[in-house]
Amino acid sequence: MAVPARVPSLSALPWPALFLLSMWLATFPGPAGAGEAVDFPQAVARALKGNPYVAAAGYDHAAAREDVRAARGNYLPGLTFGHRFVRTNIPAEAFALTLNQGQLTAADFANVDNFNNPPPRNDFITTFTLEQPVFAPAAYLGYKMAQSEADAKGLDLSRTREEAVYQVLAAYLDVLTAKSYVSVADQGLSDAREHRRTAESLEASGMGLASDVLRAKVFVASAEGARVTAENRLEVAQRGLSLAMGETAARPVDVSGPPPEFPDTGSLEELQAAVAARGDLRAVSMRVANAGNNESLRNAEYLPTIGLFGAYQLDAESNPFEVDHRSWKVGVGLSWNVFDGLRREAGVSRASSERRKAEEQYRGERDNAAFQVAKAYLGVREAQRRSEIARAAVAAAEEGLRLIRTRYENHLARSLDVLDAQTALHQARADAVKAENDVRHSRARLMYVSGTLLSWAAPGEKEGRP
Repeated sequence: MAVPARVPSLSALPWPALFLLSMWLATFPGPAGAGEAVDFPQAVARALKGNPYVAAAGYDHAAAREDVRAARGNYLPGLTFGHRFVRTNIPAEAFALTLNQGQLTAADFANVDNFNNPPPRNDFITTFTLEQPVFAPAAYLGYKMAQSEADAKGLDLSRTREEAVYQVLAAYLDVLTAKSYVSVADQGLSDAREHRRTAESLEASGMGLASDVLRAKVFVASAEGARVTAENRLEVAQRGLSLAMGETAARPVDVSGPPPEFPDTGSLEELQAAVAARGDLRAVSMRVANAGNNESLRNAEYLPTIGLFGAYQLDAESNPFEVDHRSWKVGVGLSWNVFDGLRREAGVSRASSERRKAEEQYRGERDNAAFQVAKAYLGVREAQRRSEIARAAVAAAEEGLRLIRTRYENHLARSLDVLDAQTALHQARADAVKAENDVRHSRARLMYVSGTLLSWAAPGEKEGRP
């Protein structure tokens, strides 16, 4: 008898081999995510942190807040620095440069040719210009619109978070359901093997038929195939959970702990009354208000714009660091577009139409949300009733299989009757698993469409936080 080779322990390996082994394991790790399991709060936290759509909505909100800063700058002081070099012998400009440099003397007027044919003249011109709007309705309304849109983007971000939580919850429940299907498949395979054992025992005692054994073997093979399908469905569900959490490459992630317990959602009337507080509907409402602000912005084009300005100028002939003269100016400016070819009128009419369009869209979104709440509410009632029926069907199928199997063992029923009863039991168990999962899914859907899911699953989350 051959003695098997003794496998050395890792501690017996020399340190160079241990080093190379550790490097190999670091370079070629095992299956990613294998054995990893999360409970529901952990899955939600990781989704809110790693889901790419949540991150994209956060950046969109951050960009909108920067638009607010940019819009606010339209009525803050503006300071501009400018520097240029000029060399010219154009009579008027050369005279002006000489004057700006403070170098015009009485001797320059002694020869008229100095004005008509001046020599080329250099000037390094440095300017500082300050502008301050005083009355600028368009700037104020633009800032107000940017602020409102940023708030709406924050509510969009909140709704995106809620959608991510709903996707995680649905995927989490799918994993639990898939694991239940695996358990059902295991139980069905065990029942099929037990029936095959009974058929083989009866055949061996001369009281059964070989055809019954063959049917039992085929039934076992079918149960094994059902188990393979259930295992594949479980891995797909685990990868779906990973995708909802924002994990890289959708590596399988298992669940740990029981399914989440859903709170009492209240009556249909209460849910429909509260749906207006949903993040996306509030965002649409803000955009309706912004459409009104846009109409006011177009009407503001009929008003003048008033502002203060000031300038400080340095002139130097030789180089910009040897200033020859300094000068300044201050003033008040008014700009009023009196007539622009009726473009303002068209803009006001367009803004009015867009406001009405936004109002109708908000009304449609609000009515659709109320309908979705009613639909989800009725879905919960239907799922609960179906779950009760499915549990009763499982109990009846189990009792029916027990009776038929007893009759078969006493030679009062056919093997085909047992297989039919067992198939009915497997289907009833699968239907019960699906019905139970549908109850949870329907409750999750109701909380999602009513806008209460995020506050329940992640109560610490703040609206509009990027």
